Amino acid sequence: MKTEDPHALTGAYALDALGPDEHHAFTRHLDHCASCAQEVREFAATAARLASAAAVVPPPDLKALVLERIDTVRQLPPRVPAPGRYAVLTALVRRRGGVFVIAASLAAAASFGAIALGQHERAQLAERVRQSAQREADRAGERSEALAAVLAAPDARTASGRTAAGARVTVVTSAARDQAVVLAGQLPPTPAGTTYQLWFSEHGSMRPAGLLGGGHALLLDGAVRDATAIGLTVEPAGGSARPTSAPLLVMALPA
Repeated sequence: MKTEDPHALTGAYALDALGPDEHHAFTRHLDHCASCAQEVREFAATAARLASAAAVVPPPDLKALVLERIDTVRQLPPRVPAPGRYAVLTALVRRRGGVFVIAASLAAAASFGAIALGQHERAQLAERVRQSAQREADRAGERSEALAAVLAAPDARTASGRTAAGARVTVVTSAARDQAVVLAGQLPPTPAGTTYQLWFSEHGSMRPAGLLGGGHALLLDGAVRDATAIGLTVEPAGGSARPTSAPLLVMALPA
């Protein structure tokens, strides 16, 4: 990675994406640049969160479903009644003749069919849960990889600002990737039923750029090329098509 501006290397440094010479030079730069040192700390904390972003908590009923199926897998011998029960069944069959045999067979078939159907349905449910969890993990992993790629991009540029309450917000842009990442680790929780929403300022209007969740790190939605600034507002849960509150921050994007 080559760049003439050492201040643009904070994201790559935090992700250990610099070569040996650049890493050594930037480490010395941090000794006398408080702004870069703070950005590196924030990016490093975000990178740590990215490491667990793809983890998905399994549904609470998945363990029970798996445990129910343990005794039905092919590798284990089937459960059978105790020998004494067979003796009682044989005596009843001999005493009551063929009619009882037919009735018992039908009852057993119906019972085994119901059991098999229940096991099949539970197996299908467990598989659907597993596939859903896997899809969510894949999506989270893709988002994390894209976010990390922007932070470590050779042309990454950063800009920082503060809300009226003093919370620091940093935006990292990559013209080559046409993407931007926002990090805001000091924002307080929003009131119940609301969320932080980010916006691109574009030709005098605000374009939705995504909801900033609890992690306070977000790969913004949409292209960056036509945007000149970002805005931050508090919106109803789920977001809004247009800002409904005064912006907490409006910050120019880095050139």
